[in-house]
Amino acid sequence: MNNKIIGHKKNIELLKKVMRGGGLHHSFLFTGPESVGKQVVARAFADRIVNGSISSEFKLSNGIDSDIDIVMPEKIERKKKIVIKDISVEKITNAIHFMALAPDKKARVLIIDNAHKMTFTAQNALLKTLEEPKNDRYIILVTHDTSNLLQTIQSRCFIVRFGTVNVDELCSAYGKSEYMNDMSGRPGFLHRIYNDKEFRNTVEYARHELQTLTQKKTYERLDLALELSKKDDIYLQTFFQVWIYRIRVAAHKTNKFQLIKVADKVEQMLNRMNSTNVNKQLILEDFLINIV
Repeated sequence: MNNKIIGHKKNIELLKKVMRGGGLHHSFLFTGPESVGKQVVARAFADRIVNGSISSEFKLSNGIDSDIDIVMPEKIERKKKIVIKDISVEKITNAIHFMALAPDKKARVLIIDNAHKMTFTAQNALLKTLEEPKNDRYIILVTHDTSNLLQTIQSRCFIVRFGTVNVDELCSAYGKSEYMNDMSGRPGFLHRIYNDKEFRNTVEYARHELQTLTQKKTYERLDLALELSKKDDIYLQTFFQVWIYRIRVAAHKTNKFQLIKVADKVEQMLNRMNSTNVNKQLILEDFLINIV
């Protein structure tokens, strides 16, 4: 793989047009499905801004420029589970201090990845900077969940909406792959499959469990619910996203569009586990017994 960006040609052309027009907006919000390449485009865009390279190709540079700061949630292990921490006000305050320093080149850019993970206090601290933008200082927020971002922050950003990448473009980059239907147009996930064995094992196990689900007896479904309830949120998100993607692909391939409702139920179950403190095992048991 090279540093070329996969897909998102319309968004890239839009950003090029914005740069050519001058008067670049001080803040951007890149929003769309998870792992489709929003942060990759943000990094390439930031590199063009700090170097003033209006006409150059959008691609990733090696390393991070000294005028670019990337803030993202920290992952920690707690009780043998991976937990994603919120972005604290301290992190945002440090980033604001970075933005106040004079740039080494043309400008300074702050990228906040998974911006929806900012605490309320952190968002308010950032809002003050957005309300009083300085010349040659730019902020790019990247998120797949705008519902957790203050509306006052969103209203001050130039919004760029991303979608999934079509299969032809993914095949052009990676070649034909048995994992295409697992990833549903998300280059970030596909990249992880080839570079993260544990992630790949999770995807393959999720696929197997989905394919054999109709053959499972009630006690086997309960055993699976117990097993999954012991996993962390990141594992469960990966596991059930595979189900969602494959069920939706099957719906379109077979014209059995009632399967879309099944995929929606998987997504609703995930949302329940992410947004409530109820017993995960009970949610999983109810879901797995009644899904098909």
